[in-house]
Parts: sequence; structure tokens; C-alpha cells
Amino acid sequence: MGTAPNDFGMSPVQTLARVADHAPARDHSAFWGEWFRLVGAERPHLTPRTPGADPSDPTATHEFSSFDGTRIGCRLVLPEGPVRAGLVTSHGYDVTTTLEQDGADWKPLVERGVAVLCVRIRGYPGSQLGVGDLTQAHPMGGWFTRGLDADGDAPERTMEWIVPRAVGDLADACRALRNALYGRSPDAKLDTGGNARPPVYLHGESLGAGLATIVAAQLVGRLRHEPMIERLAIGLPSMGDWPWRLEHTSGGTGREVESLLRARPDRAEIIQQRLRLLDTVVHAARVRGPALAKLAERDDVVPAPSAAAVFNALGSDPGLKWRFLVPAGHCEGGLANARRHALFARCLADFFDPDRFATQAMGPWEPVLTDGERGPDGASPRVGAGADDSDAPPPTLFGAGALTPDADAALITAYERAGRTLDALPYTPEFEALLRDAGKASGVTTAPRDALHRLHNLRKAGRLPRLGRATERPPTIEPEQETLLGGLVVDAVGSMGARDRLPHTPEFDAIVERFNLKTGLELSHHDLWRVVAKLAK
Repeated sequence: MGTAPNDFGMSPVQTLARVADHAPARDHSAFWGEWFRLVGAERPHLTPRTPGADPSDPTATHEFSSFDGTRIGCRLVLPEGPVRAGLVTSHGYDVTTTLEQDGADWKPLVERGVAVLCVRIRGYPGSQLGVGDLTQAHPMGGWFTRGLDADGDAPERTMEWIVPRAVGDLADACRALRNALYGRSPDAKLDTGGNARPPVYLHGESLGAGLATIVAAQLVGRLRHEPMIERLAIGLPSMGDWPWRLEHTSGGTGREVESLLRARPDRAEIIQQRLRLLDTVVHAARVRGPALAKLAERDDVVPAPSAAAVFNALGSDPGLKWRFLVPAGHCEGGLANARRHALFARCLADFFDPDRFATQAMGPWEPVLTDGERGPDGASPRVGAGADDSDAPPPTLFGAGALTPDADAALITAYERAGRTLDALPYTPEFEALLRDAGKASGVTTAPRDALHRLHNLRKAGRLPRLGRATERPPTIEPEQETLLGGLVVDAVGSMGARDRLPHTPEFDAIVERFNLKTGLELSHHDLWRVVAKLAK
């Protein structure tokens, strides 16, 4: 454990010891009773997805109907032999991988006999049928703040907020997988080797960790004699300790909420009441089973003290919850930090091993929960390019190398001087000047692709100045040409949601060449990128 204070002036010990008020809001029971009535009205089942049904992520293998009819895309990864348990896993706030890539990350656990269901929450790539891409910015913020300022305090008005609906999506994913494991889904019959009741586990990172905590809490006591979620693992859990977060400027969803409160001061009381209804600290107290959490000493997006407060509020017995520490969460932390994140991925596979009790599985990990770069077997994970088992840590959005604080400051200053929005920067003289200015000021030479990726991370952390909207209009192309371009992007990176990985890469060079060849147009790299950015909104 380090000794340096974080951005809030708190030492690591103070950060990790953060305890928040877990008293529920006055209408907590009424709202969640109505929520469960809506979610429990139907029984979700996994059904094979028709290929190409949702082009936002064509790697989804299955879908299910969530509580309001929204079709949720997912990928079911099965072991070769009998299924001994099931795991539902979601995602963080920014999705840059396909469901197929997410499923591949769980191969070590699948080999232990666990069926893994990778889920996309409504509005994210793979779950955009009928609702569209809800990850795009809107006048009142981003995905998290959609509907948060709806007028009125009745439960049905709070249900207009996207977050309780997303909690329903994840809860229905758990129910759908459980129905498949129990032989209740005609279109998803799983071989459980005669085991009539395989356990269901739940995992989430960042936003997904916040949703998972609420789901695990809400499904407690809903079944006779047994919990639905038998083991819970969360990484850098978000959506917690809102009263504290709103008093301390932070990035991520916290910055979104702060902006909304400034824009809608007339709804401030309602907004804060709704945040309290879905505060993960409040819900964590209802979680009783084995729980594993990854916590950071510092974090640019999910404040480390608020994440620690979620873990400290878990109602699990002290001997049934484990805290895995990393130096840095959603921020750059160097190679040692990357190895800690990769070690946590290995730890997850042991924690979810259905052949061992959680206490047995975690025993060997006890000596390395707070520090160290080697697992219980003495092996150190390799991370970065060419690594066999790289589980890239979430701090970097696209895997770009870490920059120093001075290099970040130089990049931010050069970005502001360039005067172009991030979507309008690629393939422009202003971007070339930005690279020169930032390199001269910091002494660090950064490749165009890495600089763009770092700028995206800085914007995600709320550290880039707002430059308004792009002044130039993208070229207009025919509808059939838009369809062609969208298909080329999806073929290259899996979904339109992952488009930001394309600029200044050979993949985008190939898209430009193929598009111009097929259409007879002569669009430049910059112009075609502007069209791609427009299509994705």
C-alpha cells in the first residue's frame, strides 16, 4: 500500500477505510417493491439471436426480453463438458470490445465448467434494437443521466431513469441464465450433468459493478430457502456514496450528475432522491454471501473513497468478503499496476471455481491481496503487447501507453489551443500541430493513435475543456453509401460503438480505400472520419 494522498487529500488508509451512511431513502421500500413487481411480471428466457439482427454488435449469440420488452443482447460461452455453474458478467461505462472478445477473456473459468453469459445493458452495442445507441451524448448528459431529471417523485416517474431499467436488464440476465441452468428454457438447454440446481454467480466492473451490487441485493430473499446470487465479484464499484461524491468534484458519472444539477437546479431535490434510491452503499448492506472486490488507492473516474465505501458496506460476514487492492483504478499506474489488474483476473477464476468453497479458493490468495506481482503459484502475469494472458487493466480506454502528468498537461494545453473538438481532430493540420506542441512542451513524443486514445481517456475523466460543437459539417453521402460505410466499420472493429479505435490505423486506411473504390468518391481520411462520427450518433 502506498503512502501518498489521493486527489481528495486522503491517505490510502483513510481512503480504504471510508464508511458511508447506508440508511435508505424514505420511499426506498415502495420504489423497489414496484420495481420488483415490474421485473417479476415475466419470466426471461435465453433465445438464439438471429445473425445480423442487431448490427451494433453482431457477435451476440443470444438475447432475452427484459422487463419492458427491450431485447438485451448477450453472448453465452459454454464449457466442453457439463456445466457446473453459471456466471453473468456485464461491462463498464465505455464499451470498446465486442461480446466475442469479452467472452474470450473468461476462457480460464469456462474451462472449469462455468457457463459465462456476457451481457450488454440497454442502449449499448448489442442491445440497441428498438432503443438505439443510448451511449451518445444528449443535451442533459450521457447514458447515466437519461431520464434522471424526469418530473415527479412517483415510482413510475423514477422508472423513466435509465439506471433502474438497466438494473432490471442485469437481474433478468441472472434469471434467464438460471432458467437455462434449471432446464426451464426450451431454446437454451444446458447439460448440467444431472445437477438440478447449479449455482449462479455475478460479476461487474465499474458501472457494471454498481449494477451488480444492486442486483445481488434485490434478489436476496426473493426465492425460498436460497439466494439467487451465490458469489459476487465487483471491480472498482461505481454509483456509491452519492452525498459524498456530490461534495467532491470527480470524473465519470459524478461529473455528468454535477452538470445536470447545474442545468436543472429546479429538479435538484428529485435528482438527489433518485441517486439515493440507487446508491450502491445502501444496497450493499443486503448482500450476505461471499464477495470479492477490487479497490484502488486512487482513481480519476470512480473516486477511490466512494468505491471503498461500497465494499465496507457489504453485509457479508468478515470471513466471506475479500478486498483486492490495486494502486490505480481508471487512471494510468504503470506496469506494476497493470500486473495487479491482471492478477485480479486470475483471482476471479479461482473465486468462481465451482469445485471449491469460496473460502477454500481465496485462502491461497490472502498473502497477495494487498500487494505483489505474483499469484499463489509464483507466476507473474505478462501484460502489454504480445502477452499470452494479458487482461488489460481498465485504466486505459484503448490500451494506449501511460503518459506522465507533465505529458498529460501538455496534451491538454495543446488540445485547447488546437480549438477542434475530439471527433473533428483526426487527419487535420491542427492535430499535427497539437502533436508537435505537446511533444515540445513535455519532451515526450507520442504517436497520433496513442495521443488520440489518451485524449479520449482524459475526456472520460472530465479533464478536457469543452470546445462546443464542431463548426464544419461532415460531407453528405447517399443512404446506401452510409450502409456500406457502417458495414466496413463493423467489419473492422466489431461495432460502431468501437469506432474511436480506428483513426490513424491501417484498418481505417483500408476502410477509406475500399469505400472510395466501391462508391467512386474521393473522400479524404478526415472527411470520411467525420461521416463515421456522424453515423455513430
